[in-house]
Amino acid sequence: MKKFIYLLAALSLGFTACDTAEKAESGKSNETESATLTITSGETMEVTHEGGSFEITYTLEGASVGAKPTTSCKASWITDLTVGDTITFYIPVNETEEARIAPILISYGNNHVQVIVKQLSKNEAALKASFFGGEYYGSVYSPGMGNYYLHLSDNGFNDKGYDKPNSKYYCLDLYGPLYDGPDGGEIKLPHGTYTLNTDSENRLWTMSWEYSGYRETNENGESYDPYLYDNATLVVDAEGATFECFIEGVEHRVRFNGEATIIDARY
Repeated sequence: MKKFIYLLAALSLGFTACDTAEKAESGKSNETESATLTITSGETMEVTHEGGSFEITYTLEGASVGAKPTTSCKASWITDLTVGDTITFYIPVNETEEARIAPILISYGNNHVQVIVKQLSKNEAALKASFFGGEYYGSVYSPGMGNYYLHLSDNGFNDKGYDKPNSKYYCLDLYGPLYDGPDGGEIKLPHGTYTLNTDSENRLWTMSWEYSGYRETNENGESYDPYLYDNATLVVDAEGATFECFIEGVEHRVRFNGEATIIDARY
C-alpha cells in the first residue's frame, strides 16, 4: 500500500513536470510567432573589392529581453558571422575579375529575412553620391545646345564652395537640349544618356573629354591634377543618375538618387 501511494505521487509529479514544460514551450512558441524581425540597414548590401568588416542592423519587436535571431550563410567568403545587438561579418579582398553575391539568412521563429551581399570584382569601384549639382551656361560654349557643368560627389563642397577633405569628385561637362525656362529659374538636367566624346567637337548628348575628369582630396582638402576618363556614360532618369566610367583600367560606378541641383550661370 505504501509503495502504491509513492507510485501515485511520482506519477502526479511527472504529469505536473510535463504540463509545465508544455506550457513553457507553448509560451516560447507564441512569443516567436508574435515577434517581428525587421532589417533596418537594408536587405541588399554592395561592398567594394577591398572587403572589410560589415554590419547589419535589425529590430526584434515582441520578443523577450535579450532574445537574438540566428544567422546562416553558405558562402565561404563571408566569415566571422556574429549575432549581438547587430549582426557583424567579415569579407576578405576579392582578387578575382568576377563580382560575387550571396545571401545571409536571418531568422527568429517564423520570421525569415535574407540580406543579399554583393562584393564587386577587383576591377570595379562603387560610390553612392550625396551631391549632384553644378551650373548651366546655356549655349555660350555650344551653339544650339545647352552646356551643363556638374559634379557627382560623396561629400560635396563646403560653405565657400571648396572641396571637402577625403572626398571624391566626378566632374561632368555635358551637352544637352537647351533650357527654355525663365532666367534664374529651377533648371533640371535633361533626362537621357550622355556618352564621352573624345574629339574636340561638342555634340548633343555627349560629355567632353578634356573638361571632364575625376579627382579626390586628401585629409587637408588638397587634390592633384584630375584623371581623365577612358570611357564614360551618364544615364539620367526620373529616379536619379547613374554614372559609369573607366579610369586607368578600373571601372567606377556612381549612383545618385534625385534631381541634380543646377544654378543658372548664363551671362
